[in-house]
Amino acid sequence: MARDRGEEYDRRAWSVPHVLSAAIDRLLRNPSLFAPFAVAGLVLATIDALRLRDPIPALEYAGLDKATLSLEYVGYPTGVNRMSVSLESFIGLELPYLVWGLGLHVLSLLVVALAGALTLTRLLDGEAQFGPLPSYLGFVVTVDFAHRLLDSIVPQGTGLFGLVPLALLLAAMVLLFPTPGLIAAGASPWTAIRDGGVWVRGDGWSVFALVVIFGTSAWLLASVPVAGAFLTSALVAPVHAVAIASLFEHRRHEDRFATSINR
Repeated sequence: MARDRGEEYDRRAWSVPHVLSAAIDRLLRNPSLFAPFAVAGLVLATIDALRLRDPIPALEYAGLDKATLSLEYVGYPTGVNRMSVSLESFIGLELPYLVWGLGLHVLSLLVVALAGALTLTRLLDGEAQFGPLPSYLGFVVTVDFAHRLLDSIVPQGTGLFGLVPLALLLAAMVLLFPTPGLIAAGASPWTAIRDGGVWVRGDGWSVFALVVIFGTSAWLLASVPVAGAFLTSALVAPVHAVAIASLFEHRRHEDRFATSINR
């Protein structure tokens, strides 16, 4: 992968302060890296505005009104919609409403996948590319469906018993952290998911801290009325993407990691 030497990260250490400071510095030196997710954020905010007037039942984001902290982290760089529609809301809808509701949801996934693929390929290859988009979109759709399915199965507010699924989910998010970057680099979704644990080995706690930081930041910004979806997409998602790229810079010089790509 072609990279400007000036864009490389220090490979001697991959700590949370270094990752975040390097990510912010890179974004400030290359403001155009904000563009894909900023555009995606505008689309997500528009979808929220449409859902406010939509006859299909939608849940408005509670954010800071909730009594407990929430981590808005799904496993890939994205924004957080303030208006969401559950799977159950689509059951029994007349065809026009079903097409409209599903269309808005598919559009939100498409713009996030497009922004992620363009941003990560530019970070990793030096130029934005559309090639990985089908695989990246498939990953986004799969993860989104899995989250929605879990939300419908696992009850909320289960006390101490809820800590077990939460711990398992956080562990999965840590293992999936490099997956979007692996897909953008050319790996198949299955290879990217399978090899994610290898890429974070030895840096698991740093990845866990980043997951918490990104999830908490998205939760706070998503609480902003009207602009929440735009802010989470335009500010949190680009930093998340650069953090993924920094893991590649940290690991790529080791031959055993280069073999994970393009299989």
